[in-house]
Amino acid sequence: MSWILLVLGITYSFSGMAHWIKTMVAPPPISVIQQPAPLGLIQESPNVKEQPTRFLGQVRKVAYITFDDGPSKYTGQLLDIMNQYDAKATFFMVGENLDYYPEAVKRLVNEGNYPGLHSMTHSYKKLYKSGSSDNFLNEFKEVQYKVEAMIGYTPHLIRAPYGSSPQIGEAFRGDIAAAGFKMWDWTTDSLDWDLPGQPNKIISRIQRGVHRDIEVILMHERKQTVEALPQILKLLKAKGYEFEVYNPNEHVVVNFSHDPRL
Repeated sequence: MSWILLVLGITYSFSGMAHWIKTMVAPPPISVIQQPAPLGLIQESPNVKEQPTRFLGQVRKVAYITFDDGPSKYTGQLLDIMNQYDAKATFFMVGENLDYYPEAVKRLVNEGNYPGLHSMTHSYKKLYKSGSSDNFLNEFKEVQYKVEAMIGYTPHLIRAPYGSSPQIGEAFRGDIAAAGFKMWDWTTDSLDWDLPGQPNKIISRIQRGVHRDIEVILMHERKQTVEALPQILKLLKAKGYEFEVYNPNEHVVVNFSHDPRL
């Protein structure tokens, strides 16, 4: 009996020592090792808007109406029409026009529209022919300052005159992002600026062009645009689009280079 107890004691001692060694040298359970998240599971930045959600099997369709080159004598008329259809817009304004229509700027902001920036001069030569981004950024900082002085807060969304492609390359876009700006181009171009007296052609271009779940529609502050706008809003509603205004807290990336920095 004494011999049996001795053997059991030795066996237990060795068993305990083996368990102690195992816990000291063995890796921790896999569940506590920090694994890199699979690419498909990385969450988007909270300031990037999610894609349209589905409801009862239908994809939500959103249209962002945008107007360039204001403020102008047509701003008030555009706002009146937008209000009739319970819609808001994003207005990309040229700095040289601000002093002539300050009340239009204040009104569009007070009524829930967004004051986007469209440079001071809209001059291709001044903005793009210097060989650097300096003139471009200086103009947008100046118009940003002027708008801020009018409305009491700082807008950061810009639209490059003539669009961002091909004149704005990767390094140029990096400079824009480093300056704290976001930049929108468009998905559908109405070409309204080139169609004076032809509102029906403007309507037809938009009708043919819109088909995406998210549309950013480029228009300008022109007489023919005022004439076409009611029918444009009607056809967009008929196609199932909801109208949204730019929201800096839910930024949507819409630039020709698909640059996520902007």
